[in-house]
Amino acid sequence: MIYITVFVIIYFLHILLKLNIWIVLALGIYALIMIPMHRKWHQKSRMNQKRFQEAALYLDTLLYAFAKEEKVDLAVRDVCQTIPEGRMKNRISAALDYMTMTFDETEVLEEALGMIEKEFPCKRIKDVHRFMLHVEYYGGEIGKPVTLLLTDKNRWEKRIKEAIAGRKKQFTDIVLSVIASLLICSAIIYLPVTDMDISREWILQIFAFLVIAADDLVILLGQKYLAADWIELQLDEKEEYYVKKMESYRNYDEKKEKKLSAILGIAGIVITVFAFLYGNKWLVAAALALTLIFFQQHKVGRKLMEKSLTRQIKYAFPNWLLDLVLLLQSENVQVALQKSQEYVPGVLRRELYLLTERLEMQPEDAGPYHKFLAHFPIPEVHSAMGILYSLSIGNSGNADKQISELVGKNMELLDLTETELLKDSAAGMYVLFLLPVLAASFKLVADMVVLMMHFMQGMML
Repeated sequence: MIYITVFVIIYFLHILLKLNIWIVLALGIYALIMIPMHRKWHQKSRMNQKRFQEAALYLDTLLYAFAKEEKVDLAVRDVCQTIPEGRMKNRISAALDYMTMTFDETEVLEEALGMIEKEFPCKRIKDVHRFMLHVEYYGGEIGKPVTLLLTDKNRWEKRIKEAIAGRKKQFTDIVLSVIASLLICSAIIYLPVTDMDISREWILQIFAFLVIAADDLVILLGQKYLAADWIELQLDEKEEYYVKKMESYRNYDEKKEKKLSAILGIAGIVITVFAFLYGNKWLVAAALALTLIFFQQHKVGRKLMEKSLTRQIKYAFPNWLLDLVLLLQSENVQVALQKSQEYVPGVLRRELYLLTERLEMQPEDAGPYHKFLAHFPIPEVHSAMGILYSLSIGNSGNADKQISELVGKNMELLDLTETELLKDSAAGMYVLFLLPVLAASFKLVADMVVLMMHFMQGMML
């Protein structure tokens, strides 16, 4: 059916743009090559959305089952019986078989749950598995952490669904932009000003083919945005990169950077003098702008690094804090902080190490908590650390209320950060929306040039 639809579209393009038989044949060959690619991305989009739905359903079912059974293997068994047929059920069934049939391994549960994580590499699935294993081995509160994890999962699911709906709308806008671009291409061909028919010119026929091909590629790129892997989508996976970047930020030497700025600024002045002697005003203006940047490079570089790290921290901190709150159900604050180092995001690794080190020397002092990420003006972080300090000294009055407040602020920060992440990851779709009209504009210019040439030839005869 799709092949018939595409060839009908080619026939309408043949009428709309007055394409000759050779261009129509070229479009037919092009379509035969591109249709499998479009189908591939369409199928991938549907598959990834289904994987997301399966992951969300699995998290819901697993958490309720674990709250009821309080044992990992029994919870997984209940989920396997409840969840509908699909890739997730197959993987859960394989994990359950591994749990029940393996007797000579010390980490059977971790490895079995790891089989699910490998097929569905979702951070929230890993968090839930880690929580379940902690309770299995060390005990602790179940009800409140399950409620917390369900709340986090529901907000995550809502964000992703809104992002999918937003991208579908943007894709529709891209298709409408493509249609508009093709109508623009036909504007001069059907312009009733002369009896001349410029559509037969080979250069315009080739331009028409190129515009159609470009529009098709734009649609293909739009399909790739729809085919995002929603369960793996994260801000940045370059953990070690941010470890080094955070270390570089901490070891910033202002005097050294100012000296470098002065050297670069002097070089900029020399370039400006040569540009002035050369006599090119635009070159002088560019050199002056470059000189100003050189003199301020230490401030500009510092600000850019701070902005990048702040964005990463706003994403990493709520995810780490969620792990910490889960640990607080069975541990005191200092022990929970130490245990959370195992899974702390790279951008926070050094700061958390310093915090735990300071607490060993000053266990009842507020200083270590206030020094955590002190160089970054993120109110939510500093508020959370203040609450942790109150909990650590047993001066919170109502610990449950304090933790609830901590969780609430944490969820809000995570909402804002992940929503911004999803918007940023789809920013290229707006560029795709503009490209078809830009391509049509080149075709329109070519039509006008050919029309003017024909008109001038007619005037000379």
